[in-house]
Amino acid sequence: MQYLPKRFFQFLLFIVWSLTLIYLLSLSIVTLILLNICLFVFLFWLILTLIGWSIGFIPILTFVFIPWYRRHCRLWTLKEKQSRLSVAFFHPYCDNDHDQEQVLWYAIQSILRKYKHDVQILVYTGNRQVQSKDEVFQRIKRYFDIDLKSSKSSIEFIPLRSRFLLEKKYYKICTLLGQSIGSIIVSLEALIRFIPDIFIDTAGYSFTYLCFHYLASIPIISYVHSPAITSHLIQSTNDHDDYGKDNSILYQIELFYYQLITYVDRWCIRCAKVIYCNSSWTKKYLELTSAHVLYPPCDIEQFPDVIVTDRDPVFVSIGRFQKETQHELQIRTFNELLQRKSKDYPKLKLVLIGYSKRDEEKAYLEQLQLLVEDLNIQDKVVFKVNISFNETKAELAQAMVGLHTRKDQAFDINLVRMMAAGLIVLGHQSGGTQMDIIDDEQTGFLACDVDSYVTNMEKLMEMTNDERCDIHNHVRERIDRFNRLNFERFFTELFDKIFYISFCAFSMASKVIGKCEKNFIIRCLQDRQRFDRRLPFATRDIQIDFREEYGSVTVSLGLTKVLAQTSCRIVKPKETRPSEGRLRVQLKNSHAMVFNFETGRQAQWTTLMSRQLLQNIRESGCVDMESLCILAHEYVWEISVNLHVLDYDGNILDCGNLAALCALAHFRYPAVTVIGTDVHVHSITERNPQPVRILHFPIIITFALFKNGEYMLTDACEAEEKVMEGLFAVGMNQHKELSTLTMLGEISLNRTQIQNCISVAHHLVIDITKQMRSALEKNKEEQLKMIEAINHLDFIFGDTNWNSAHGEVYQLRGVFVNGRPSPTSVLVSPGTVSESKLHITTPSAVDRTRDHKFRDLDMLVW
Repeated sequence: MQYLPKRFFQFLLFIVWSLTLIYLLSLSIVTLILLNICLFVFLFWLILTLIGWSIGFIPILTFVFIPWYRRHCRLWTLKEKQSRLSVAFFHPYCDNDHDQEQVLWYAIQSILRKYKHDVQILVYTGNRQVQSKDEVFQRIKRYFDIDLKSSKSSIEFIPLRSRFLLEKKYYKICTLLGQSIGSIIVSLEALIRFIPDIFIDTAGYSFTYLCFHYLASIPIISYVHSPAITSHLIQSTNDHDDYGKDNSILYQIELFYYQLITYVDRWCIRCAKVIYCNSSWTKKYLELTSAHVLYPPCDIEQFPDVIVTDRDPVFVSIGRFQKETQHELQIRTFNELLQRKSKDYPKLKLVLIGYSKRDEEKAYLEQLQLLVEDLNIQDKVVFKVNISFNETKAELAQAMVGLHTRKDQAFDINLVRMMAAGLIVLGHQSGGTQMDIIDDEQTGFLACDVDSYVTNMEKLMEMTNDERCDIHNHVRERIDRFNRLNFERFFTELFDKIFYISFCAFSMASKVIGKCEKNFIIRCLQDRQRFDRRLPFATRDIQIDFREEYGSVTVSLGLTKVLAQTSCRIVKPKETRPSEGRLRVQLKNSHAMVFNFETGRQAQWTTLMSRQLLQNIRESGCVDMESLCILAHEYVWEISVNLHVLDYDGNILDCGNLAALCALAHFRYPAVTVIGTDVHVHSITERNPQPVRILHFPIIITFALFKNGEYMLTDACEAEEKVMEGLFAVGMNQHKELSTLTMLGEISLNRTQIQNCISVAHHLVIDITKQMRSALEKNKEEQLKMIEAINHLDFIFGDTNWNSAHGEVYQLRGVFVNGRPSPTSVLVSPGTVSESKLHITTPSAVDRTRDHKFRDLDMLVW
């Protein structure tokens, strides 16, 4: 009984403790639930807030800030009152000496050679060590043999402080994803610092295209060096055993991660207008038919055409000291070869040439040196670290075989250099090395593991001189496509189209077309309607006004007006065509308020237009060039047609071509008499001038293309040209003979579309030709009427004098002064005129009078 109170007390304490524990657990659960609900509500409202700010901020950024800041940036590119197109290169590590930097500087050099006065080159870089542009140009000259000092004023560097976000050392896991997100942040900084007209990426950061494409709507040119995901990146996923690999969660997650990066990378690359790939293997990875293969520029001309014969068995490898180059495979392969052939070839040696500047590269180099010591082949393996280009050429001049072991490399310039130096190369059987550079047993040999490398090395060492000569001949034929000239030609060929479209969209524009107006124009095209209520294939009214001088005419196509003036001179003929005259057509801009150019300056877009017009007129054979010959091999006439833009409202190509043809048909050049080798040019008063012999009239009809060629129209106005995606110009005469076909822009038309354009153009050409011939006939009739009016005047010659007391005044509706018709009336006041003098007063200058002699006037044509 004495233990009963104690047990009761213990039981009571247990109940209290149990109730307290249940209370605490219940309270914790409720608190946790309430906390999760609050967190969920907080995150929900936070996401809604971010979405709301994005909806409110992105339109302001896209439609307000970026257009205003773009105009501000364009003012910075002004030079001598001339607006230049800004071309920006995104290359954060432009101070390095890799293959990517070589592509960058050769691309800049190619653009400046062709558009020196019309572009401003900008380079987004994170380099802070170089303090002046002179130091940068000195490095470029030393590394790549490119001299850009003469173009110093056309190149500017824009520093990026956030470049450190692109470095691998800050991302221990998910390195590719971290670098991709970092590149987006760096591109935002680049966009804030300067908004260019054309954006070119030569470093391979495809995620930067998102900001420049979707926020600023800037045309992008992409040069893809290598795929984002290659086989060595997913090597870790293949390290699992075959058993249970498909069921491994880690393997599935890793595989999904690489597939996601690959998909997003390809999607970003599709934002580019022009896509260059450095090899066929890279193009195959992109899976884009619109991509163009453009091999990097290789300085193969610096290596003499020498065939490697009777040299010591020296193997040379060129590449950066990093794991991807697989120098370890080269060392182990060479060690295996030594064990087999060291007795037969005592001078066998391996030279490893490379660069080691970063910390990870230096650590990898130390590992290779330790491996050489472990294999006890220090006297057979030589490391050449950070040597100059001349030293590299000296090493290649002493070697026999070039060694390459990097797996899945898109393109290796050093491998091409070894081939150009005359070495027989042994490359890895993968990537662009296999698809583009080495043709197995024709231009080199391929291997994939130690055994195959050793086998091919033995084969190379035992080759005869004749076999080496055969391979060398095949090599020279293959590597010619990798030279600098091919890179420059193919790069500028597609860049011209982007340059023209960008220049027309920005430099020629007097106002900016918003996206709403663009969508409205596209919607009107879908309904077969246009601003001026024309049908899609209808042209504006054409007005042709001939001026006083021969070969001077004003042609108006709607509000677009072009003045054509023709002149001639005697020059020497071309050596290839000694019996043909010469023809020049030049389009000049004289409407500075519209085109934002200084009057009289020749812009690049006008040069392109002039070439198109000259090609259409001269190559079509519409002008009889042989009729302009005075004396073969000595003297011919050179006809020059200068086109001045007086007003612009689109379709300058059609209007300029029509003005040039009318001016040529209206022009007269002096008559010439040839006696032996003496040439006498008659004045207009001595003999009537001769017309230019026109055989036919090649008319240009330009089609503006929209929605990848789905919609098209003719004679586009200025607003429609700002929305169009490309131009397709058809030149032909009334007999349906084609003179030119020109495509501008990144749009491809199929055969049916081209035939439809030619059929539509033929109907328009017939109508325009009739109208032009009618205007010429009308002008000819007016000139004849002027002459007839003058012939009815009763002029008295000899000693007879006019009596001023008669008070007669003759009004002529047209006279010929200096051989050219004058549309203004002339008042002939009678007076005492001795022999051959006439007193003339013109209405345009009533306050002044001039004395003219009959022999100086061409008004008396009997």
